Amino acid sequence: MVSLTINGKDAYTVFGITMDTSSLAQLMTPPPMKERISSKSRVEHGMRVVTDAATFVDSRDLTLNLNISADTEANFLAKYALFCAELKSREIVISTISGTYHCTYLSCQQFSQFMRGVGKFILRLREYNPNNRS
Repeated sequence: MVSLTINGKDAYTVFGITMDTSSLAQLMTPPPMKERISSKSRVEHGMRVVTDAATFVDSRDLTLNLNISADTEANFLAKYALFCAELKSREIVISTISGTYHCTYLSCQQFSQFMRGVGKFILRLREYNPNNRS
């Protein structure tokens, strides 16, 4: 089980949420770079590209596979409601062994599995500034 905190709260203890290693790999994937400044002109061959400008990373969308579990159905529903309330803040800070990621909540796909005290869902987030991982 991957160590995970959401907005400073232990995800497993508070929400019953765990994350698999594929989600950790998604977080650890380097962010894309912004395109270089360029311009095309009909009176010149090719295009002009500014190569000496600073390079910046672009925002990126993350898709995290999360599991939520509890010992009883009532406890499951309580933890689920608590997690949904946390998502309504829209600002989600995820911390794992690989770092801290400042994100915005985009959406959550429907449970792909639900059996009383166990659920699996896909959380979509946007890391708006991958350079800010403090």
